[in-house]
Amino acid sequence: MNAPLSNIEAQFAIAMAAYDLAPPDIIADGQRHRFDAPDDKKGKKSAWYILHSDGVPAGAFGNWKTDLSEKWCGKSDQVLTQAERAEYRARIDKAKQDAEFTRLQMEGEAAAVCARMLAGARDATDDNPYCVRKGIKPYGLKEFKDKRTLIVPIRDAAGTVTSAQFIYEDGSKRLKSHGKVKGCYYSFGGKPVDTLLVCEGFATGASLYAVTGYPVAVAFNAGNLEPVARVLRGKLPGIRIIVCADDDRFKDTGNTGLICATAAATAVGGWLAVPVFQSDEGQPTDFNDLHTREGDQVVTAVISAAAPMDGADTAPVLLAAPSVPAVSLTTDRSMIPAADTRTVKIRCASDIKPQPITWLWPGWVPAGKLTILAGAAGTGKTTLALGLAAVLTAGGTWPDGSACKRKGNVLIWSSEDVADDTLVPRLIASGADLSRCHFIEGITENGESVPFDPAQDIPDLHRAVAAIGGVSLLLIDPIVSAVAGDMHRANDVRRSLQAVVDFAEAHQCAVIGITHFAKGGAGKAPQDRVIGSQAFGALARMVLVTAKEEDGARRVLARAKSNIAPDDGGVSYSLGMRTIGGGIEATHAVWEGVIEGTAREILGEVEHDEDSDGGEKSDAEQFLKDLLADGPVSTKQVKADAAGAGYSWRTIERAKRDLGIEASKAGMKDGWQWILPKTAKNSEDRHTNSVAVFGKSGGLRDGLRGEGYREATDNNPQETQQSAEIECVSCVSCPDSCPTLGDNGRPKALNNAEDAHTNSMSTFGKSEHLRASAQGHIDNIEDRREREGSEGSAEKTVLPSLPSGNSIDSTTIEVTL
Repeated sequence: MNAPLSNIEAQFAIAMAAYDLAPPDIIADGQRHRFDAPDDKKGKKSAWYILHSDGVPAGAFGNWKTDLSEKWCGKSDQVLTQAERAEYRARIDKAKQDAEFTRLQMEGEAAAVCARMLAGARDATDDNPYCVRKGIKPYGLKEFKDKRTLIVPIRDAAGTVTSAQFIYEDGSKRLKSHGKVKGCYYSFGGKPVDTLLVCEGFATGASLYAVTGYPVAVAFNAGNLEPVARVLRGKLPGIRIIVCADDDRFKDTGNTGLICATAAATAVGGWLAVPVFQSDEGQPTDFNDLHTREGDQVVTAVISAAAPMDGADTAPVLLAAPSVPAVSLTTDRSMIPAADTRTVKIRCASDIKPQPITWLWPGWVPAGKLTILAGAAGTGKTTLALGLAAVLTAGGTWPDGSACKRKGNVLIWSSEDVADDTLVPRLIASGADLSRCHFIEGITENGESVPFDPAQDIPDLHRAVAAIGGVSLLLIDPIVSAVAGDMHRANDVRRSLQAVVDFAEAHQCAVIGITHFAKGGAGKAPQDRVIGSQAFGALARMVLVTAKEEDGARRVLARAKSNIAPDDGGVSYSLGMRTIGGGIEATHAVWEGVIEGTAREILGEVEHDEDSDGGEKSDAEQFLKDLLADGPVSTKQVKADAAGAGYSWRTIERAKRDLGIEASKAGMKDGWQWILPKTAKNSEDRHTNSVAVFGKSGGLRDGLRGEGYREATDNNPQETQQSAEIECVSCVSCPDSCPTLGDNGRPKALNNAEDAHTNSMSTFGKSEHLRASAQGHIDNIEDRREREGSEGSAEKTVLPSLPSGNSIDSTTIEVTL
C-alpha cells in the first residue's frame, strides 16, 4: 500500500486479498477504481472496487475477467439497523450496477473495434509463418499486413463479433482488451451434422478438423470450455459434443486443461477426448502436438476412443474417411473454412453494417487513422502535439473548446527531442497526466538494447501496447523516420506507412505523424507543402498544418485536408513558458480561439512570402484597378477572376489592403462587393481602355521610359509638345535599325514565341518583353532625331490586344519627339 490504511480500508483490503486482489491504493471515496488483476498484463486493469466510508462502511469488488463480484460491509448484518441495512443494500446494488454498466460499455467498444479491424484485414494464407510452424491451415482467419499476425474472430451464438485473438509468429497470443470471451467462440468446418468438437486453441482445432472432418468450436482457454459447451448445447441440442482436452500435466498449478474439459463434457452430457503421447520429450500437451508428432491415425484413434461422461449418449464415435474433411451446406457462413484455391472475395453492400467515424478530437484527430501534422520550423509542432496529449491524458478541453470525454494513454517516439529534459517538462507544463504518457526507448534483441526504428519495428508495438493497457494516441516525430527507403517516392512511403495505418486500425488508436514543410512553398496549397512524396498527405485521413507570424508570437493550426470531416477552419495558439518543479522552464501551447477560413487563407494571414511583394503584388494591384475601374465587383467574381489570372488570394488581399479598396454589402440579400477608393479610381481611369505613357505634361510615364530618355526630355522641354504614336503589332513603320526587329523584319520576341506579345505581355506585369520593346522604339527614335537634327515624323504602331487579367486591353503608346 502506498499510504497508511484506516481500519475500514484495512478490513476491506483483507476481504479482497482472499480473492487474490491487491490494489495499489484503497480510497474510500465512493468511486469505482480499477487495477490489475493477478493474471492481467500490466495496465489491463480487469479488477475493480468501490468503497464508502461515510455512514455504513460498505463496498464491493470484483474481476471482470473472471466474473467475480463480491460485496463487503464494515458491520455484521446482525448489528445493522433497518435503515442502515437499507442504505447498505442500496449502495451495493448501485456499485454492482455501475460495474456492470462499465463492463458492458467496454465490451461494446471492444467489439466495435474488432469488427472494423476484421473488415479491413486481409485473408490469411497457408504460408502464414505461424501456420507453417504449426503445420495447419488458417481456416477462415484474417491477418495483418505487417508481420502477418493472425486474427481469430470471436463470436457469440448469434454470430456477432465480440472480440478477437491475436496470434504472433512466435506463438504468443493476446486477446483484445475488455472484449467479451465468456461463452463466445470461433467455429469453422461447416454446420455440425452429428458431431462437434470443442477445444481450447485454434491450432488444436485446425489439426482436429484436418484429420476428422468434424466441425470445430475454439473456446480460447480452459475456463471457457464449459460456457461454450453450454451455449452450443442450447443451440444444437441433438449434436454429439466431444470436448478435446489439453493435458496440462506439466503445470505446477495443476492440470487445468483436463479438469476444465472434464467439467465441460459432464455439464452438457458430452464426450471427453484426451491426447495420449508415446513420449513426454518436449512436454507435449494438445492435439496439435499429437498430430505433428504422431500423425493422423493416432489422432483418429484417440477421438474414436472418446469417453462418454455422465448422461452422454454411449454410442461409439465413428470416424469415416478421417483424412477428407466433411462438407455440409449451411447458411452459417462463419463456419465454412477458407477454400484451398485462390479466389476473389466479393461482399455485397447490403451485408456491410455502416460504422461511424470514431474521433479522438472530434472533427480534427480521428481514432484508428493516421493524421499528418506539418509546418515550418519554429511553429511549435511538437509542443502543440504534446498539448493534445495532455488534453487526452488529463481529460481536459480541446483547442476548439470541446471537452475530452474520455481519457487515454499516449505513446511517444521522437528522434529529435530527449524525454527527460525536453518532452516530459513540456508535458508537465501542458498539464498532462504523466501516468498515462509512455515513451518508446528501444528494442531488446537477443538480450541487447537497440534503437527503435519506426520503419521496421512498428509491428512489434502490437504486443508492447497491451502491457500498458492499450493506447489511444501514438506520436511519431518525425513521421519520415517510419519510411524505409526514399521519402520522395510514393511507393516507398505507402509501403512503409502501411504498418502504421494497420497499427492505428488494430488498436483504434489515433496516430499523429509530425513533419516539416518543404522550403519555398509559401502561397501554395498547404497539403502540397508537406515535405517528401505526396503519398504522405494521400495516405493520411487528416492533414493539419501550422504557421506563425514572422515578427510575432501568434501561430495558427488549420485543417488542410480531410475526407472524413470538414476541411476548413483553424485554431490560433501561441507558445507560453512555464516554470515547473526544480526551476525548470518549459514551453506549452496556449489555445487562443477558433479561426474561420480555408487552410490557405489562414496560413496566408500570418506567413510572409517575399514573392508576394514587389512585382507580383504590383501586378495584383494593377489587376484590381482594372477590374474595379468601372464600378463595384462582387467578392465572388473577384476571387474567380484572380484565380483565372493566376494570383493567390493572399496576394490579392495584400494588394486590396495597400490600395485601400473598400468591401461593402450591396444589399440585405446580396453578397459583399469590392469598390476602388475615389482617388485610385479617378487617377487610373485611363487604364480601362488604353495605357497612355504621357502624363498631363506629355512626358513618358516611368513605367516605360528609361533614364536616358528622361534626361533628354528634361533638357529640352519644348520637345514634349509634339508626339508620335507607335503601333507595335508588326513594327512596319519602324526604322530598319529598330532593336526589336529580327533579320526577317519581324519582332525578335515573335521570332522566339508566336504568342509572346499577344498572350504574355503586360506593361506593368511579370513579362519584360513589352517594356523592352517600347524602350527600344524610344531609344531608336532618339538616335534618329540626333542624326537628322529634325523633330522627326509621326510614326504609329499599336500594341497588340492582351488577354483578360493583364493590365492592357488595347494599348496606344504615345512617344514625344
